[in-house]
Amino acid sequence: MNDSLNNPPTGDSSAFPPGDARSGQSLRSPEDYLDQLSADTRAALNADQLAEVQRVIALALPNPAPKVLDVRFGINVLFARYFVVFFLGKERRKNARDRKLSWLERLGNGAIAVLLLLSMNLFVSLSLVILLYLIKSAVGIDLFDDKHLSDQFN
Repeated sequence: MNDSLNNPPTGDSSAFPPGDARSGQSLRSPEDYLDQLSADTRAALNADQLAEVQRVIALALPNPAPKVLDVRFGINVLFARYFVVFFLGKERRKNARDRKLSWLERLGNGAIAVLLLLSMNLFVSLSLVILLYLIKSAVGIDLFDDKHLSDQFN
């Protein structure tokens, strides 16, 4: 049996899920799963059964869609490893939700969306201000005579 499909990759590529193109592994095919069958079981399947099993496995495998934004990284903590995944892309799922969201869930989703947008805005704004300050300092421009930002902290 092939245990490489069940074990995560080692090294820096473990920040990505197995089968992700960035993990160093190619995307899995139905044949990869059929290779895990014992030789006796695989030999017992006739051509029609084997084709049907391959078809069902292919339906069960994820079909990745292109994303506008695909951010993935791992965080090592003393006792565990966590990973953060953030996707931004068009909704391509065919099925609608099985149930309607309650007003509390909609409120929570809206609050998280606003918080996420505000934090991204703050991050971009602060990065831009710091970048402009560093450029100003490197060029040697003084906005105020005899006053510098470092003097304010001393």
